[in-house]
Amino acid sequence: MRRHQRQVYITFALENTYAVEIKQVREIIDYTDAITHTPGMPPFMRGMLNLRQQMVSVIDLRCLYQMAPAAPGGRAKILVIERGQDRYGLLVDAVENIMTVNDNRRFTAPKMMRNSSVNDGPRGEMEEVIDIEGEGEGHKTLSVFECDRLLQRLAREMPALAA
Repeated sequence: MRRHQRQVYITFALENTYAVEIKQVREIIDYTDAITHTPGMPPFMRGMLNLRQQMVSVIDLRCLYQMAPAAPGGRAKILVIERGQDRYGLLVDAVENIMTVNDNRRFTAPKMMRNSSVNDGPRGEMEEVIDIEGEGEGHKTLSVFECDRLLQRLAREMPALAA
């Protein structure tokens, strides 16, 4: 008999609700204007943030995916992710919830959802979806955001963007 595994996810808003495995996120911080803009970077690179003596490159996901800017006075948060010595901050509209999901509720995303173009929005970073049977909210499906796919894409595209 196979034991069911469970994963913990953070749900966040970026026009729609998405989920990211909690183990991909080092911490969540409030958005602050204390971000230093770095000249010569593409517009989606909001700048650098000094977080406890460690520099964090802040990526504005709305700008990256060519969405309209968020309404002022929102609940914007930065999801800090760590890869080796590098730290990145993903600017999102809000962090909504933390939830535990059984593996049997995770599915490969349909091929039509798995586009690879930045212009297609955050769904380009998705390979899986989670099927949620909510009590008050009813039934819904969340796309699982893959931070590593985003960072790999940015690494490929940055030389072209800087040219």
